[in-house]
Amino acid sequence: MPLPPETLATLRRAAERGDGTAMHNLAHFYHNHSDFEAAEHWFRRAAAAGHTRSMNNLAVLLDQFGELDEAESWYRRAAAGGNSNAMYNLATMLYQCGDRVDAETWYHHAAMAGHVDAMFNLARLLEDQRRVDDAEAWYREAADSGDIDAINNLGMLLRRRGSVTEARRCFRRAADLGHPRAMANLAALLESEGAHREAQTWYRRAAG
Repeated sequence: MPLPPETLATLRRAAERGDGTAMHNLAHFYHNHSDFEAAEHWFRRAAAAGHTRSMNNLAVLLDQFGELDEAESWYRRAAAGGNSNAMYNLATMLYQCGDRVDAETWYHHAAMAGHVDAMFNLARLLEDQRRVDDAEAWYREAADSGDIDAINNLGMLLRRRGSVTEARRCFRRAADLGHPRAMANLAALLESEGAHREAQTWYRRAAG
C-alpha cells in the first residue's frame, strides 16, 4: 500500500534525524517497492544505531545477494541482541553450511525465545541425530504452539515408538487442520488397524 507523499516525507525527516524506528520503516518501504539499494542504505543506518530488527533484515538482504560472510556477521549481532528471528536465520544458514553443532545452539536459543519454526527445526535436527526423547519434547512444544508440521511429525515419531493411540490423535488433529501428509499417515494407520472404509476416506482427502 503506497504511503501518502506527506507521510513518506515525515518518515524520511525522522530517519534523517536518526530515529531508529523511522530508519527501519523507511527501509521497509523501499524494500517493498524493490528499491533494494535504498533499503540496504537505511537498514544499515538503523542497524548501526543498534536496531536489531534492521540488523536481521539487512542480513536477510545480504544473504539473498550472496554476501554470506557479512550476512552472518549481522545475523550474529542481531542474535546477540536478543532477536529470535536472527537466531533462527543464523541457525538455518549454519545448518545449510554443514555446521550442525552451531546450528543446534542457535535453534535452541531461538526455540527457548518462543520461535516456533526454530522448535520444529531443532526437533528435526535432534531426530536426525537419533536423540529421540529431545526431538519428541521439541515437537510437542511446536505442536502445542500450533505448528501443523510438528503435529504430523510428532505423530510419525510416536508411531515408530509404538505409541499408536497418541500417534493417531496427532495425525487426526493435523488432518482435521488440512495437512495432506497427516491425512495419508492417518489413512495408513487406520488401514493397518482394519478400518478400511475410514482409511479410504482419508486417502481420498489426502489426494485432493
